[in-house]
Amino acid sequence: MKTLNAPGDLNIARVLRLVWQVRGISRVGIARELGIDKSTVTKIVSYLERVGLVREADQGSAGPQGGRKPISLEVVGSFGAAVGIEINPEGFLAAIVDLDGSIVASASGGFPPGQRFSLFDAFDAAIEKIAHILETLNTPVIGIGVALPAIVNADAGTVVRSIPLMIREEVDFCAWARKKYALPVHVENDARCGCIGEITARRGLGLENAAFLLAELRRIEADERSPKNLSVGFGFVLNGQPHYGTDCTAGEFRSVLWEDGDAGQFRESAASLSDKSGGDAILGELARHVALIVNLLNLDSVFIGGLGPELTERLVAATTREIGRKWPYTTAVRCAVTAATLGERAVAYGAAGHCLERFYSLPNLSKPSGTGPSLKEALSAIAEN
Repeated sequence: MKTLNAPGDLNIARVLRLVWQVRGISRVGIARELGIDKSTVTKIVSYLERVGLVREADQGSAGPQGGRKPISLEVVGSFGAAVGIEINPEGFLAAIVDLDGSIVASASGGFPPGQRFSLFDAFDAAIEKIAHILETLNTPVIGIGVALPAIVNADAGTVVRSIPLMIREEVDFCAWARKKYALPVHVENDARCGCIGEITARRGLGLENAAFLLAELRRIEADERSPKNLSVGFGFVLNGQPHYGTDCTAGEFRSVLWEDGDAGQFRESAASLSDKSGGDAILGELARHVALIVNLLNLDSVFIGGLGPELTERLVAATTREIGRKWPYTTAVRCAVTAATLGERAVAYGAAGHCLERFYSLPNLSKPSGTGPSLKEALSAIAEN
């Protein structure tokens, strides 16, 4: 969240966020929604138009009393871009997202066999892969979000622990990346990025209580000798906000049927996914866990990402069935279980969405710094790049 560095920062941020959230809103609509004087809104919008971040779109319809038609406003997506990079033991997937929330380019890559995994090398490889795309787009980068299968302290910018990435001591990843690339870099858990992506796709509106289930068939550790297994993590949106938990470990998963000696997170073997009957066993085990969470927390949405279309369809059906079976009342459970909105790019999109959310966030009134650039200065600096 931004800090308040100038008296006008709050109103500028409120206007900008509303224009992003409600595409086509007018100056009159902004003044009405935010309770700001129309002249103040006009000055703020004029500034945002001048730097190139907001523009006029189509005219709306006149009111019942006639008069001038309101002029709609929209964010200029090409003003800047956010980069989202998903890194796991198999490789990376990057998405470049404009300020309107649209994916304008993507890229992916694997890691050379026999090479010992390094998070720093993996990040460098991803940046190298997308550098020419960013150069071609010629759009300022407002930030880079990195999604990892790890316990992450997003505020501190550190990777606390990761079994898949073989990180056993806390790593100050963002400090290193920011210094090397001179850009804002943020790190986040991959399943939580799935949630953030769903929030971003809806521009921060209309998603109150939901879970994002990230299930991937991949190596247990970033070592080519490591066997493949089903890797599962959860991200949660509670009361419209991503849920982290006390130690940022919310969403870490191991089946209640797991016992000492079991490989991976399940009692069932992921090898059974290759055949229909065996696959139903492990998918059913996972679906029963999701049903328990949905009914306990009264979630209204579950998004499933990471698996191919066929397995996703089977897991959606199994989860929907188990939610109904485990609900003790005759009333129907109102929870939609669907595939992730952005498909295979859901996590990378959410990592970019982490940057967009920061860009469109409101200043923190409880912690005004007064020492950094004002919002006007920051936006003007981006426009000059």
